[in-house]
Amino acid sequence: MSSITPPTPAVELQFAPKPQLEAEKGPAAQAADRRWAEALDAQRNDVATPNKLEVSLDPSAGRFVQLLTDANTEETLRKYPSEGQLAYSRAVMAYMRALYGE
Repeated sequence: MSSITPPTPAVELQFAPKPQLEAEKGPAAQAADRRWAEALDAQRNDVATPNKLEVSLDPSAGRFVQLLTDANTEETLRKYPSEGQLAYSRAVMAYMRALYGE
């Protein structure tokens, strides 16, 4: 009958660490670094940064409206869709309501 003790351990393989190659960052990584640095500078200089997004439904136009504002100054930085697009949507919806009697 053979012994229950485990056999002697095999020689452990030692893997050499992979050499770290000094490679230049690609264009996408460079652009990301630039944008990150610009965002940090804007925060330091207290430049208006969009940090409040409000989404609401305009019932007369039947569309969602997104307002991007600066939380510090409450200034509207962007609005989508524009007032012209909303006016067009309201006119179309008014026509549809008149046509179908809604």
